[in-house]
Amino acid sequence: MRITEGDLAALNRRFDGADPLDILRFTRATFGDRAAILSSMQRAGAVVCHLADRAGLAFDVVFVDTGVLHVETLATRDALAGSHRHLRVVTLQPERTFAQQTAEEGLLYLSKEGQERCCDLRKSAPLRAIRGRYDALLSALRRDEGGERAEVQAFSLDADMNALRIHPLAALPRESLDRYLADHPDVALNPLHSMGFPTIGCFPCTTPVRPDELERAGRWRHLAGVEYCGINPVDRAAEAAVDLDDALATRLLGPR
Repeated sequence: MRITEGDLAALNRRFDGADPLDILRFTRATFGDRAAILSSMQRAGAVVCHLADRAGLAFDVVFVDTGVLHVETLATRDALAGSHRHLRVVTLQPERTFAQQTAEEGLLYLSKEGQERCCDLRKSAPLRAIRGRYDALLSALRRDEGGERAEVQAFSLDADMNALRIHPLAALPRESLDRYLADHPDVALNPLHSMGFPTIGCFPCTTPVRPDELERAGRWRHLAGVEYCGINPVDRAAEAAVDLDDALATRLLGPR
């Protein structure tokens, strides 16, 4: 069954402002093993993983190791895998090492066009390689991040993956996220957050951020106007439609 963004309107009204755990439970009940959490081991994603695990909800956690991540990020992945017994971490990698890519194509991230290709090769392509494995991918985008994410809904579409993108924290304000982290010290929190990195990506393109700067100022600081890697369809503002199994679409949306 072909699903468009318009088809999700009633579902988004139903879950607008819902408790994130209710969205996680609905996702597990609807999609079962065909749903996974997509995490880059940052704070909001860590909260999604913690909520799911402590509620006994079994999900794969899909993590893309670009080959140029901070050691702290990889250590966070390992800590999460060891402490969240209901979750299974699935690590994806690009086809080429960064050294091989650089030898063949040069240092792509030094220009905006090259950055787009580098992010596609090292982040998006490994994810596209598992297209068809999942019907829903949970991520941790929130409206109060601003920019293209200011209008993010709980349920949206990812045409590249032919899957739903589900954002259980969409309506969660920063204050509530901070409170959850303070109340749950067992969240697998990336230590880079306490070292001046509010958002974290690959080490060549991520720097600390001063208190007077915007949260994403440290991402691609050397390239004016670049804020996102493109792995999230919301950041690309792309029109989308996906094809779901008829029975699954009916469970999700009801009879049509």
